[in-house]
Amino acid sequence: MICRVPTFYFLIGMLCVSLAWGENLVAAVVYLKGDDEPIAGYLESSDNQTIRLRIPASAGEDVHQTIDRSEIELLLQPVTADRLEQLSPDNPKAYREYAEELVEKKSDPDARETATRLFLIAAYLDPQKEGRSALLGMTPLMNDAQGVRQLRAMAYLLGPEHDVSLLGGTSQEEIARGVPLSEEQRSEVIEVLHMLRQSKRVEARQLLQREEIRAAMRQGTNKITPEECLTLSNGTCPGCTPGEIPNYMLQKLVAAEYELSSSGASEAMQTEWGYYLDGNFLQALPVLSLQNGTRFDPQKCLYRDGQWIEP
Repeated sequence: MICRVPTFYFLIGMLCVSLAWGENLVAAVVYLKGDDEPIAGYLESSDNQTIRLRIPASAGEDVHQTIDRSEIELLLQPVTADRLEQLSPDNPKAYREYAEELVEKKSDPDARETATRLFLIAAYLDPQKEGRSALLGMTPLMNDAQGVRQLRAMAYLLGPEHDVSLLGGTSQEEIARGVPLSEEQRSEVIEVLHMLRQSKRVEARQLLQREEIRAAMRQGTNKITPEECLTLSNGTCPGCTPGEIPNYMLQKLVAAEYELSSSGASEAMQTEWGYYLDGNFLQALPVLSLQNGTRFDPQKCLYRDGQWIEP
């Protein structure tokens, strides 16, 4: 007899037990042949014949269930051990890229925790190149505003440009007047606009998943918004058809490209230092550190035999 636990209860249970099991077991969702309701749990073991799940129960002890592979229509594992074992400290970017994939599955607690860990490791291994992107990528995974503020503050400290737009207390209008885009930021935004104008929607959508590019677009131009670009990349804007760009959207893209490509776009603008400060400026600041930002230790960056270890 197969034991099923509704997906809702599974997610709640996973949130409660992830601290205890999330280090060693990988979450899995199983669809059986002829059934619409999935079975969700942690994969304890598997071989060519069967898999064994530990299924969090809504009440009482958890269920251990063995399922014949012949009965399985589809086995989903948002986080795979093989993929984790391929990650190496020699390639910090790969940690961030896998984390960005898992963020899309953030309703799965295992994917959520693994994404948080991978973002943190990427920022730790290469703070100059990956720190900003990784920390900002973690923000959708935070449960409270304070966690988001801390990540943005660390991204500000690690980023070579020290982008003040990451800090709170400043309006977007003030930021746009006081802080120009860096050459790299402007080039990235222009690249997105080029891709959209050339109907390379998939590539543009991938770049628009990065929060720092959306922030740079808001800061650098008022001719088009990141939200409008996303609707175009998804083909959901009014008048959008496959391979065709509506005239009104094409005009926005061209106007934004021209604005960002003009010679004045990179000129330094006069900054009034007063807008950096508010009434809390002289209060003691908390210590920000990649090591104590989460419960994960970024020094343990190798995944071997179900465990995260130091190289």
